[in-house]
Amino acid sequence: MFFSATRRFYSVFFFSLFALSLCQNLYAASTVEIQIEGVEDELLKNVQANLSLELQKEHPRLSASRIRRLHKKAPEEIKLALQPFGYYNAKVTTAELKQPKPEETAWHARYVIDLGEPLKIKAVEVQLSGDAVKKPVKIKEMPICADAGKTKDEVSQDDEVFQDKAFKKLLCDFPVKEGEALNHPNYEKGKRVLRSLAEERGYFDAEITENQIIIDETAYTSNIKLSFDTKRRYRFGQITYKQDLFDESLFQRFLTFKPGEFYTSKALLALKNSLSNSDYFDKVEIDMQRLSPTEDLQLPVNVTLTPRKPNKYSAGIGYGTDTGPRGSLEWKRRYVNRYGHRFSAKTEWSEIRKSTTARYTIPTGQRTDDFLAITAGYRDENTDTSESEVWLVGISKHQPRTLFGSELGEVVGIEYRDEKYAIGSDTGHAKLLMPNISWSYVKADNRIYTLRGYKIRLGVRGALSNLGSNTSFLQTRLSGTFIRQLSSKGFFSKGRIITRGEAGYSDVSLVDGDFHDLPPSIRFFAGGDRSVRGYDYQTLGPKNFEGQVIGGKNLLVGSIEYEHKILEKWSLATFYDMGNAFNGTSEPLKRGTGVGVRWQSPIGLVRIDVATALSEEGRPWRLHITVGPDL
Repeated sequence: MFFSATRRFYSVFFFSLFALSLCQNLYAASTVEIQIEGVEDELLKNVQANLSLELQKEHPRLSASRIRRLHKKAPEEIKLALQPFGYYNAKVTTAELKQPKPEETAWHARYVIDLGEPLKIKAVEVQLSGDAVKKPVKIKEMPICADAGKTKDEVSQDDEVFQDKAFKKLLCDFPVKEGEALNHPNYEKGKRVLRSLAEERGYFDAEITENQIIIDETAYTSNIKLSFDTKRRYRFGQITYKQDLFDESLFQRFLTFKPGEFYTSKALLALKNSLSNSDYFDKVEIDMQRLSPTEDLQLPVNVTLTPRKPNKYSAGIGYGTDTGPRGSLEWKRRYVNRYGHRFSAKTEWSEIRKSTTARYTIPTGQRTDDFLAITAGYRDENTDTSESEVWLVGISKHQPRTLFGSELGEVVGIEYRDEKYAIGSDTGHAKLLMPNISWSYVKADNRIYTLRGYKIRLGVRGALSNLGSNTSFLQTRLSGTFIRQLSSKGFFSKGRIITRGEAGYSDVSLVDGDFHDLPPSIRFFAGGDRSVRGYDYQTLGPKNFEGQVIGGKNLLVGSIEYEHKILEKWSLATFYDMGNAFNGTSEPLKRGTGVGVRWQSPIGLVRIDVATALSEEGRPWRLHITVGPDL
């Protein structure tokens, strides 16, 4: 009896092992290849995301019976997956489910979809109420949204309805419209942008009070009803700065809003960016007290500021073909006192130039680009054409200025310059008290590597003898750089055109001015890395009887360059430059051309150019290396 029980035990044990092994083999063989025809893009993705057989096709325990069961469910799942896109009458044809042959490992399922006509939207009723409007308004009741096509009465009617015109634009651009196919994702997007706009503009209690999509299967149309109540709009409240280093008057320069103004997230972010970019603070935290509104819905704003270390030291080395090897040391005192005054001192040296400059900056006005700068410096420069030693001191007011609807940077100042010089056969000691003014305008998608942008600068300076100067002159200088990507698509999307121009004019006929009394720093020269390439630095200009370049009263330089990207950080370029400094019309424009390589390095755009001087005998060539941003 004992042996009989033992035989039965081993029989059951080995049978169980065999069955388990067989089941594992069956599961391992059960995978599915699915073919879906008739839809693509987002429709295909949604079908796949809702098809159970697709989701489970590689499950390790997928059995033949489960595959058949999921296959039967597939047509209904596909139809439901298409309804959010307006296809309520889609037909799904299923091919026979093919079992795997002995030598195969996968089942084959095929579904052919006939979408039919999408269900159309018969009516869209989006109603807006609350503080965003003066009275409740429905999108269907609004006149046509494009102001260009409206009468004055229609524009006035809209102005009488909307308190916040951001919602007018949103309603006009609402993602679902009458006559279009019903699209649930677009409808959900419309609700999201309503909520998002309300949050961005201070309607923190806003809510959707009605939300319906009504399907008429007989007429095969739909109606949308959506009501959005913005409720009351919150305002910025009292601003509290948590810090003990600066006088609070300094923070008025960074404010992008005032207490009592309506809240916008854009203004709050702009304040944070302005404080962060000021170089005063290492960390900026802004907390809106949304749970502590006043009776008139003002929300207190707490700004917590962690100052940077007061001192910053930096050193740099580099190389330029105009200057040779060069280096610099700089010390910045980020803040001198509680009013945000700054100080900096910088020393630079190269083969042709040694200089030291100190600058004291005083914030003025209500903006960060509004300040007074006091500057003192020394420069010793020796080039192939001149030698000069300059001492200078000056004061300048930097401020924004609006002209023809555009904002310019304006600098108004006065500088005293004491310069001993030798150029050609001219030697002298110039003492110049020079009032000056300049305007600059920059617009660019990226200042470091620009695909679309430009920079224009106009400067005027002068001096009068017997008014702190020993000679007289008036000088203007205009320069501009324009950059444009050739195309947003195709081969030329990797290319850009860079044009550059500069013109200068000096009048030395004022009172008793004499050109020979002007020091090298006031005269015009051409040639070099950022002028006419192919020629040495400042070697182009009028010459004296001994053939020495002595500079000119006027300047004209132009350049055109095509640059094409070949790798992510590397580009090739070809260019043509033309220009000269001159006194009359006898000096011809010098021409240079060449090719170059560009590298977007971590420290800026590195340009390596090989240029030939077309206007010189033998057409000598010269290497030019520069580093810096485009604008």
